[in-house]
Amino acid sequence: MTHYITVEMVNRFGELARVVNLISGRGFNIEKLLVDKTDKPDISLAKLLLDGDAEKVNILLKQINRQVRVTEAKILDESEIENDNFFRQ
Repeated sequence: MTHYITVEMVNRFGELARVVNLISGRGFNIEKLLVDKTDKPDISLAKLLLDGDAEKVNILLKQINRQVRVTEAKILDESEIENDNFFRQ
């Protein structure tokens, strides 16, 4: 099953690598990835497309949310996906 995930994190050296290593270390392949700045200058937003079992993805999200410099990680619902040009491509 395909999962559309967003991760807000502190915009510091190595934070994206930390999150990506956590994901790949759990056996997930990132199908699509985009990182952009937000309206908050010290926060970046990563958008990821993952394929995997829903239960395992939920466990992964809990692990990502426990990271010190992650402010929020969540799975997007259908309406959020439809309104996001990145995921519709």
